[in-house]
Amino acid sequence: MTEAVKRPMIRRPMAAPWRDYAADVILRDGTSVHLRAIRPDDRAELARGFAELSPEAVYFRFFRAKRRLTDDELTAFTELDFTQRAALVATLRVGGEERIIAVARYAVTDDSRRPPHRAEVAFTVGDVIQGRGLGTLLLEHLAIIARANGIAEFEAEVLGENNRMLRVFANSGFRVKRSLADGVFHVTLPTAETEEHAAATERRERFAAARSLRAILQPRSVALVGASRRPDTIGGTLLRNLRRAGFTGAIHPVNPNTDT
Repeated sequence: MTEAVKRPMIRRPMAAPWRDYAADVILRDGTSVHLRAIRPDDRAELARGFAELSPEAVYFRFFRAKRRLTDDELTAFTELDFTQRAALVATLRVGGEERIIAVARYAVTDDSRRPPHRAEVAFTVGDVIQGRGLGTLLLEHLAIIARANGIAEFEAEVLGENNRMLRVFANSGFRVKRSLADGVFHVTLPTAETEEHAAATERRERFAAARSLRAILQPRSVALVGASRRPDTIGGTLLRNLRRAGFTGAIHPVNPNTDT
């Protein structure tokens, strides 16, 4: 069903309300994504994102076929107290507009009014962004809010064939336990930070940061300002050095007719 750069990039509120939570993260492929708390005015965008999910993604999330989110569901999914229930969305800017590409949420499941609590966690990740580590990052940030609200354990029901969601939990660094019954895994994990979780997070962030620099350190083309045919000029020297260094990509002079 369910289903980076260094920590200083996380902009954490000094205190509640957690509905102001926001963070900028980098995915496994170097893509930069914005995480933030869901808002009531996300109803239309949430409905749009759901409509673009594949039937398989919908089935993994809801355990049944489903064509749309009802008005009651949109209200329940977007109007949260960020204590007993909380949700984060991952967004990208597309054509100047913010688009929701994934959602992670929890809901407290026990009856006790005092912590420690247990909460069910669920994820929906858009098909085009799956497999890039976004689910794991959402789990990590959702756990920050959960710990602050006295939630000691997450639990989830995951269909046995939902391998991507199972990998999200396995790769999180949290101490995951799971049991299988009737083709459904019951997954539990404490939200407490551990050395294993810290190490896994550091590895993810280091790898993602390196991938984000690939376009700069391994470019496929270079724009050379002041390129020149004359070897005694700075532009000519830069052009010559690029070729001597073994760069085989396209070189684009800003002014291809310059003689300086």
